[in-house]
Amino acid sequence: MSLHDHAAFDAAASDNNWRVREGYGTAVARASTGLDLRLSTPVRAVALAGDGVRVTTGGGIVEARCAVVTVSTAALADIAFAPDIRDHRAAAADLPLGHVGKVFLAVDGPTEFPVDGHLRGHPRALCSASHRLRPFGWRVIESYFGGPYAVDLEAAGEAATVAAMVDELVGLLGSSWRARLRPLAVSRWSAEPYVGGAWSYARPGRRDGRRALAVPIAGRIFLAGEACALDDVGTAHGAYASGVTAATAVIAALTGNEPPAH
Repeated sequence: MSLHDHAAFDAAASDNNWRVREGYGTAVARASTGLDLRLSTPVRAVALAGDGVRVTTGGGIVEARCAVVTVSTAALADIAFAPDIRDHRAAAADLPLGHVGKVFLAVDGPTEFPVDGHLRGHPRALCSASHRLRPFGWRVIESYFGGPYAVDLEAAGEAATVAAMVDELVGLLGSSWRARLRPLAVSRWSAEPYVGGAWSYARPGRRDGRRALAVPIAGRIFLAGEACALDDVGTAHGAYASGVTAATAVIAALTGNEPPAH
């Protein structure tokens, strides 16, 4: 990956990258209260039409004056655009999605783990995980792994993924822990049809693709998402900030006013 992209992310990171106790789904649901949402309605095509935009979906056609597209760089390939967005597709190809997985395990019985403690698997091994202990004080262990290891585990299936995490924790904590760990949830982001992976990373020498991806199309179609963030890449707040930028540009396009400088 681009070292410049990694350095920008590292410089922007801080201890203020908080988790959401109730889950991101709850945060999104509350933020979208009152909006007309259409779930399970995949977009097939986005096209300029007259002085507006026509969006073709699995549930029919939606027409609007502007559109904001926030899909991942992998999902962008599944949408037809008119006019052609060759430059944006090239930028998206330079910002592929990485591979990350998580397994959440419930811990039966009392534990003396510190709240938000951290346990590393095998630091010198590629096939290993990082384990968060008692997030929010819950009797839960969150196991996190990435790269080719995440690809292999996702292909092996949920049962094999859980087994790999349990085996690693038992090796670190002792055999008695095997009976105390119960699976709660397993993420499989690469298998999600409308996502296709984890967050984006810039290929070497291609960090400018983030800026190119966010260039508006004919002043009517605007792209946003974490891949369009220049600093807080791979984060919810980076995606949110890019969405605010896109929405501000939409308002400017509809009102004829220049958007404020950022």
